[in-house]
Amino acid sequence: MAQTTPFLDRVVKTSEILSVEQKSIIEDLKIAGIEDSPVGIAILDSETTTIEDLVGVLKAGCGSDVPFLKLKAAVSALKGNSLTKTTTPPERKYPVIDADSQIQTIAEVIKANRPLDQWSDRELLERYVKDREYEVEQLLHRRAKQQNFVVLVPSETKYEPGKEVLDINSCLELLKASRKRVNPSMLPIDGKILPIYKITELNPEDRIVELCPICGETLYKGYCEKCMSNFSGLGDDELAYIKLVADSHYFKDDSYSDRKAVINSAKKGLGDLKTTWPGLAQKFDNLKLTNSLPKLRVIMTRPSDVADPFFQNGQRAFGNKTY
Repeated sequence: MAQTTPFLDRVVKTSEILSVEQKSIIEDLKIAGIEDSPVGIAILDSETTTIEDLVGVLKAGCGSDVPFLKLKAAVSALKGNSLTKTTTPPERKYPVIDADSQIQTIAEVIKANRPLDQWSDRELLERYVKDREYEVEQLLHRRAKQQNFVVLVPSETKYEPGKEVLDINSCLELLKASRKRVNPSMLPIDGKILPIYKITELNPEDRIVELCPICGETLYKGYCEKCMSNFSGLGDDELAYIKLVADSHYFKDDSYSDRKAVINSAKKGLGDLKTTWPGLAQKFDNLKLTNSLPKLRVIMTRPSDVADPFFQNGQRAFGNKTY
């Protein structure tokens, strides 16, 4: 026996009244947005779905030859009403659904699936706080015209990269202001002077920098301006070995020939470095075994680890004076 549902039971009765195939009725209702589901039953039973509405739906599929009273009787069957006087309610296999709640749920689903560029500033910022999505970050960055607008909730401990706590209301005020003016990099907020950041500065991946293994300065695409040396293309092991060489008594960091020699060796591979500076080979292997090799990729210390940038070591500093 084919499985039935409350929706199909109503369609069967409607089909018998109109002498129309059930398939045709189901298709007409589907076009109107009514399907075999709890939502479909809720729409049929809703006060917002009138008899005139359903008469129009059925009449479109049946044609104008069907008598009007037949159509009204068929609509009554669709709404779950009995054609004979009875006090016994029809058996329900679907739970009763509040139509207003269902409509609200549908509205929330539609809202959640809007394109991101149609979201409000607050909606985007709250979504960013929750998921830290790159697409949302970039959209907020564009809305701020690439300006500073992010305010962090002051913390006495170091901010963990990617988990900073945002002051939503202050961020929204500055985001709105960025469309009309240039935002400052610092502002007095709730009695404290706080730094204001670009939202991209909170992205740990964008804050990763490579350090020169010889002098420790930041590399730009593998090049160290201070050492006038190019480390691009070298692997992590080779860079770590260069760092060990640079820190040893074998090496003079102010010597151009020493810098050139160690980089040329590194380009030939780790084996050449070990052959050229064999006294450091055992130390390198031991450090690598314990995952203790020099770290030459670091996350920039942004945002500031200090909530008040003027407050350092227990004293408030202005210029060269402390108080």
